[in-house]
Amino acid sequence: MSENKEMVRGTFLITISILITKILGVLFVIPFYAIMGAGGGDAETNLIPFNYAYTPYNIAIAVATAGVPLAASKYVAKYNALGAYKIGQKLYKSSFVVMFITGIIGFLLLFALAPEIATLTLGKEVSASEWSVADITWIIRVISVVVIFIPLLATWRGVFQGYQSMGPTAVSEVNEQVARIIFILVGSYLVLHVFHGAILIANGIATIAAAVGAIAGILTLWYYWRKRKPHIDKMVASDQTGMNVTYTQMYKEIISYSIPFVIVSLNFSLYNLVDMFTHNNALDLVGFFEKQGYFFSILNFTTNKIVMIPTSLAAGFAVSLIPYITKTYAEGRLIEMHRQIRTSLGVLMFITVPASLGIMALASPLYTVFYQYNPDGQFILFWYAPVAILISLLSVTASMLQGIDKQKLTVFVILGSVILKLLLNIPLIMAFHTVGAVLSTAIALLAANIANFVILKVYAKFEFTETFIHFAKIFIYGFIMMIGVELTYLLLTQFLPVERKLYALIILLVCVLIGAMIYGFATIKTKLADEFLGDVAQKVRNRIGFLR
Repeated sequence: MSENKEMVRGTFLITISILITKILGVLFVIPFYAIMGAGGGDAETNLIPFNYAYTPYNIAIAVATAGVPLAASKYVAKYNALGAYKIGQKLYKSSFVVMFITGIIGFLLLFALAPEIATLTLGKEVSASEWSVADITWIIRVISVVVIFIPLLATWRGVFQGYQSMGPTAVSEVNEQVARIIFILVGSYLVLHVFHGAILIANGIATIAAAVGAIAGILTLWYYWRKRKPHIDKMVASDQTGMNVTYTQMYKEIISYSIPFVIVSLNFSLYNLVDMFTHNNALDLVGFFEKQGYFFSILNFTTNKIVMIPTSLAAGFAVSLIPYITKTYAEGRLIEMHRQIRTSLGVLMFITVPASLGIMALASPLYTVFYQYNPDGQFILFWYAPVAILISLLSVTASMLQGIDKQKLTVFVILGSVILKLLLNIPLIMAFHTVGAVLSTAIALLAANIANFVILKVYAKFEFTETFIHFAKIFIYGFIMMIGVELTYLLLTQFLPVERKLYALIILLVCVLIGAMIYGFATIKTKLADEFLGDVAQKVRNRIGFLR
């Protein structure tokens, strides 16, 4: 199998698993939203503790893992390319001890800092908030327990990826999500509707479910490791290089890799943290005290779940690209590396752009189908949807920079974008309320992507001319699709009320079908799809005469 095909296959496996987990993560919200909404009050308000807990939790996870999973992937891939398989095995054995220790440290830090995080989150007008500092402190401390398990799970996945074995990671991610969702739904239902417990306890059950999911993921990887171990042992036995590194040298190199990885993995969590600490305070400054937590839940949970679906492809590329680009760059094969970069960016945009524009056009029926008719949620989703394109691009281009050993530049770009987000967030929220947080994120991401493009051009010698032409065509056909979808939506809403779930679902399905037909026709007819789908596009033309 050629390296390009192997890369696409690995990316496909990871992308499918991430897509499945994200779809499950969105679909489970429908019953979870109903369960939590039936507990008295609206679901957005009842879910505030759950949402407030997850942002600091994600920060703690990124710090606890210290970027080692992806760094391990890069490290193992590098030495495997040199035939030094014993070094990868040495890293594998020692990293579990290191990750367990950092997991404990991460847990203790998050547990201890919970009161301060809760106070900063709720803002000055705590009396106007739906929840108290004690409530948010408790929920953060509940989820802090999960930090103990995640580093071990993440490191094991990184080792598998270093061996360019993406299947175990893919299956473990799906199993982790399934176990987590089952525990959330069953647990929260029992608390509220069988034992008639408090909403806060139901939120606690929903957060601790992440630990149950992590354990399921670890067991899955253990199963695959037992199957793959004989093959890996043969690779280690074939190592005739005589290369060896001390633990000090090993972890010095790992740390040099891991700092950029942890900064990149922290990027979106840091954006969310900026929103978490400034959203309510900025609204305080303009005298908007009511329903601050309600709007934050829409921003950070309900709309975020939908917007992140198109980013699944980016996440798959970001994880699987690093070993391949690291290898081709280390071997000096720039033409092959350029092909990998061009293929990755093209396929990414070919799928992400129409998906994001489609969500933008169908914000109203989408929000109604997944949650309920809510003009506030639909308005924020409309503005949030195109940000998925920028998120996807940053994830992939940041991984490319790490693959070509530009870790330090990656750190500066990410931290610069977070500082820009921080500077813009309060004035934009004061001007546009919650949508201002979306706009500041978009501006920060755009600046970071431009910087990454410049770095790739300078250091990877990558010419963007052909790629930008593809981008322009994709956006043109995407906007044509969006106009067609919007016209179809306006026509259908003359007869079907979008406020009703069933009618919203009918509108959604019809519009998605029309949009897919328009975009598919435009890209296949003009042969743009051939650049990304290969023989598939030609086979479609052969079957459908008017597309030739």
